[in-house]
Amino acid sequence: MSSNIEPQHLKLVKPPNGPADVLFLERRGCERTPMIGQATAIITDNTDPKQPTKKICTVQLANISESGLGVILPEPVEVGDHMQMTVFIQPHGPEAGRDLTGPVIRCDKQEIGYEVAIRIPNQARAAS
Repeated sequence: MSSNIEPQHLKLVKPPNGPADVLFLERRGCERTPMIGQATAIITDNTDPKQPTKKICTVQLANISESGLGVILPEPVEVGDHMQMTVFIQPHGPEAGRDLTGPVIRCDKQEIGYEVAIRIPNQARAAS
């Protein structure tokens, strides 16, 4: 079994129907694989480490890569290392569930909501 999530084996991953979304001159270093479905997330604001604030919400899965996860939210989220998001991906059949945690590194307004990027450290992507 691989030590990383293998997107091609996840039922939540959309099969690619065209070329990869990574262009040679783009800043992005990892190919993103589109995902479908919803997940539960907890957004933690650690601005005050003595009293972090937490908010639970439902997110729409957008994509996954070796370096992170993209989700869609109806509201904006602050960007920065003090903002952490944990996304709970439920098990599907023989697939194990995943709890992916990392800092919010991007939040862009889109027509369907706010696209939020979460940087996922390697150990968080390891398969259980």
